[in-house]
Amino acid sequence: MVATGMIQTLHAGIRDGLGALLYAGGLTVPARAAREHLTVVTFHRVLTAGERAQYPLRGLAVTSERLAWLLEFFRHHYTCVPLAEAADAWNAGERASKPWLAVTFDDALSDNFRHAAPVLERFGTRATFFVPCDAVERRELLWHDRLAWSLQAGFAADRRSVSSLLRELGVGGEALASPRLPLETVMDLAKRLAPSAREAFVNEAARIGGDAAIPDWDGMMSWDELRELRRRGHEIGSHSLSHPLLPQCDDAQLEREIAGSKGILDAQIREPIASFCYPNGDWDERAVQAVARSGYRWAVTTASGPNRPGASAFTLRRCNIVEEQVERRDGTPSEARVAWRLSGLARGRR
Repeated sequence: MVATGMIQTLHAGIRDGLGALLYAGGLTVPARAAREHLTVVTFHRVLTAGERAQYPLRGLAVTSERLAWLLEFFRHHYTCVPLAEAADAWNAGERASKPWLAVTFDDALSDNFRHAAPVLERFGTRATFFVPCDAVERRELLWHDRLAWSLQAGFAADRRSVSSLLRELGVGGEALASPRLPLETVMDLAKRLAPSAREAFVNEAARIGGDAAIPDWDGMMSWDELRELRRRGHEIGSHSLSHPLLPQCDDAQLEREIAGSKGILDAQIREPIASFCYPNGDWDERAVQAVARSGYRWAVTTASGPNRPGASAFTLRRCNIVEEQVERRDGTPSEARVAWRLSGLARGRR
């Protein structure tokens, strides 16, 4: 463990030093590195420090304070507008005084309205919010959040039952011996299950973890809140109906998820929806064709890096913002680390 910690510290030091060197040399400074690019960044959750400490999937969450710091960086280096607006201008060859950047939020979570929207307003930044329609309609968290909350509660209350369930999924004994629940591994394995098997797995985890696993502060936005975001100048896009892994869908379900979600959003938001976000970033040629056929103009994946001229309108790249990946090893935010991540020179995890 000591050796592992030393190696991690060494890697962090090398990473910080290289990032600073690239930034000082101008290789990752946006005005130079991103001059011809369309950069899209993605967030999921924006939480208070206390909420983030509770939340099981902390890699999907940033604090309000970190979002504010990042928006200041974006505003200084980029022209920030919603995705469809930025992509339309970029595709038409329009060049702003600073490179184009779109800020996007996935999953339509209630914390986006409570915590993200006020920070965006403070910095005059308009963003794009991608909506899984069924989850908003039912006011029910998506499966990965429900699973994470249930496993976290169950691991604390009934570790033996949770460990047995995870072994059935294929999680190894070494991971289960750790004091920390291996949620990243669990999520990766759960995504490989057939949809019906994944639903059964989530339900069994909920039975073990109990109904009180999800705290009162967590949940989905309402249609009224989404319409209010649009009224404030933000863009609303589709994140499908039920957030499935689209390559697992048959043709009829694919059409419902992509075209059906657009029909619902067109009606709820009261204007045509231009942008689509592939759930989990997973797509195949059938999904791309369905997006184009349904009348969207743009679609985003989770492939990391900026978009260069000529990029496909329906497989745009995005840079996922993970709080720890934009910090120095001492935990303070680093302009050099952010610039490196957005430049495409550092290909991070999805």
